[in-house]
Amino acid sequence: MDFVLYILECADGSFYIGHTDNLDKRMEQHDEGKGCAYTAVRRPLKLIHAEAFETRIEALAMERKLKGWSRAKKLAYIAGDWGAVSTLAKGRHRHQCARQGASTAPAARATLSANGDVAGAHEPDQESDA
Repeated sequence: MDFVLYILECADGSFYIGHTDNLDKRMEQHDEGKGCAYTAVRRPLKLIHAEAFETRIEALAMERKLKGWSRAKKLAYIAGDWGAVSTLAKGRHRHQCARQGASTAPAARATLSANGDVAGAHEPDQESDA
């Protein structure tokens, strides 16, 4: 039996990602507003991607992976643009990009031992001109 990972585009432009063993029945449920609370209030829905997997575990694993991706990476996946998917996977997150241009050094990391001594404290790394 095949299990299907599917991606719906909601009326508000958001994506809903799910998996099922009967896509036709699941789409009927979504269209009737009985599929889930998220899609019930965001109809009409448009099926924009469906992909078969041999096991439910594989389909669920991919569903969870996609749910953690950015919109741009999801769109690249849907389009089959594996170069963009891998590039976006290697990119920096927004907070890392903001930190890169920051003028202040990151805070020193330290832990307190049982007697109150600071362990692992150090001065922030200084860049040299050499």
